[in-house]
Amino acid sequence: MDVERFVLQARELLSLGVPGTPFTLGKLIVLAVLLTLLFHFNRRVTRYVVDSLLARRHLEMGVQLAVGTLVRYAVATIGVVLILEAVGIDLSAFAVLAGAIGVGLGFGLQNVTSNFVSGLIILIERPIKVGDRVEIGSISGEVRRIGARATTVVTEGNIAIIVPNSQFISEPVTNWSHTGSLTAFVVRVRVSWEAEPQVIERLLLEAAAEHPHVLRDPAPEVELLDLRNGMHFALQVWSTQYLKGEARLKSELNFAIREKLRSRNVDSTDRGERARIRAAR
Repeated sequence: MDVERFVLQARELLSLGVPGTPFTLGKLIVLAVLLTLLFHFNRRVTRYVVDSLLARRHLEMGVQLAVGTLVRYAVATIGVVLILEAVGIDLSAFAVLAGAIGVGLGFGLQNVTSNFVSGLIILIERPIKVGDRVEIGSISGEVRRIGARATTVVTEGNIAIIVPNSQFISEPVTNWSHTGSLTAFVVRVRVSWEAEPQVIERLLLEAAAEHPHVLRDPAPEVELLDLRNGMHFALQVWSTQYLKGEARLKSELNFAIREKLRSRNVDSTDRGERARIRAAR
């Protein structure tokens, strides 16, 4: 009798409903268990798709992560709908809730929705992907993660910056990796009027030719950009090795150029600037 009484009390307890909702305590327990199982199943499916199916096809890591994220969203959406129907919850009962959410989107959740939709656009169109080196505004670094709301960009100083996804859609973005690993780098040099432009051009090209990771094809180029306050040169080189370390390549070239200029006694300041320095002293 005690067992039967316990079973009856348990049934009554599980059949208690939540006022104003189609939920009962029993449905909530079953729903929580099924959602937990869905979470683990979704994680295993995503890992299998990325690590097994896509990895065997030797796709880029950015492609694998993008497809894995889309698969995770799809499995989660379909799974939640099937679970709600299996528990016996009428989805039409959420119409009022959906309307309230819609009002909330118009007021406080507009940015969240914009970032989420922008994240989907990034994953589908792939203007950027994990591993790309990008510049957006004053931020420059490597894309490490593309999430539902924001993208993580890690700078050369190993600082992680969280950028809302909508900025990658609405603002100009420089993607140094979009067309491949071949990238142009520009080093700017200013010398005094006493120097011979042809000599400076030769020295800059020599510094570029002696660097082990500067490509010969496309060949380095030197341009005389400006004649105000001295002669301003720009050395453009191409490399596939320094996509994630632009500052390092420029630093190495600057050291080499400095030694070249010193060996020919080329001054990097003009007469007017030297006069101002002496006057300041």
